[in-house]
This record gives sequence, C-alpha cells and structure tokens, in this order.
Amino acid sequence: YPGWWEGGPTVHFMFNKAKFEELPPTYQSLLKSVSQGVDADMLQKYDYKNPAAIKSLVANGAQLRPFSPEILEACFNAANEVYAEMEATNPAFAKLWQSIKAFRSEYYTWAQVAEYNYDTFMMLQQNAGKL
Repeated sequence: YPGWWEGGPTVHFMFNKAKFEELPPTYQSLLKSVSQGVDADMLQKYDYKNPAAIKSLVANGAQLRPFSPEILEACFNAANEVYAEMEATNPAFAKLWQSIKAFRSEYYTWAQVAEYNYDTFMMLQQNAGKL
C-alpha cells in the first residue's frame, strides 16, 4: 500500500453527451442527483467498512507492508511516461489529462493546509492511545 494508481475510490458515470443533452432537464437533473448519491453512498460504505476489513485481515495473518519510496517513485514515473505518450497521441486524453493535472495541483495545495495536518495529528493521537 498505498494504491499509487488510485488515491481514493470514486464511481464514474459516463454518458454520450449528445444523448444526455437530448434528455428533458428533469431527467438530466435526476441522473446527476442519482450519480452524486451513488458515489457518496459508495464512499461512506468504503470508509465505514474498510477499518473492520483491515482488522480482520491482520487478525487472520495478513501483514501490511507499505511500498517503499523507491517502488512508489518507479510506479509514478512509469505511469507518467505512459500518460505522456497518450497525451501526445490522443487529443481526447490530452484534454482530460490537462484538466486532471490542473485540479490535482490545486487540490494538493489545499490538502497540505487542511487535510494533511489534521489527519496527521489525529493519527498521532490514535497511536498514543488517545482515541
């Protein structure tokens, strides 16, 4: 762990844009709402069930071993080589990849300020037996 290829879970819903836009506005709204609800439901179950799953795995002999920084770096670099090749040859991928990279850069700036410090503090509290 971690799964370097997927920092967290999400559900993807893909529609033919032209066909989606042909739908009445109420149906479009319904699909958007249901998609958001399904993703939120999945994430809630993921966060709720995984702690028990990890405890069960460890209780049954599984050993949790993080990937070394060298392995993570090699995977990251290899993935980015593939992304660069795809970006150079696939305009649709290039458009999507540029959007992902821009969002990721902005998100990690925010996460360092908000999420990372809080999560690190709380993990230290847990390790100290305070939770």
